[in-house]
Amino acid sequence: MAVLMRMSQAALATTLLTAVAAFAPVRGPTGSLLRSTSTSTSTSAPSTSALWASQCGSYDYDVIIVGCGVGGHGAALHSRAQSLSTAVFSGKDIGGTCVNRGCVPSKALLAASGRVREMKNAAHLSEFGIEVEGEVTYDREKVAGHARQLAQRVKGNLEGSLVALGCDIVEG
Repeated sequence: MAVLMRMSQAALATTLLTAVAAFAPVRGPTGSLLRSTSTSTSTSAPSTSALWASQCGSYDYDVIIVGCGVGGHGAALHSRAQSLSTAVFSGKDIGGTCVNRGCVPSKALLAASGRVREMKNAAHLSEFGIEVEGEVTYDREKVAGHARQLAQRVKGNLEGSLVALGCDIVEG
């Protein structure tokens, strides 16, 4: 069952630093490598692969993903397809810039402006047998509201797909 957690920035930073430290190379007092995240089979220093570390049972998740834009969402889908327990640190921004402030709302605004432009082109419409009587107008607030609503729907769909697959979403 997926869990939606809220985490302070300090707790999020501590969690991420702990995860990074678990996979960081460790050197002894003389500077020799004691543990490495590489998969080399060198006999001079033992190595720990990320796959082995994820299977050793000492971590809450096999995979953590920082960011939930298009790339983070795709990584989470792939992770779950491999049956890996997955946590996504969304930073309160599921969908990332594209869904929330970029691609999706801008395309909605462009589509609305395109419709207005088409409706104002009386000569072109008359070629289709269409006549518009009166002035073509638009309400900026309603157009902006439509763009916001569309972005929220896409964001909700992305979050829903992660929850349905069993990813834990950590906001913070």
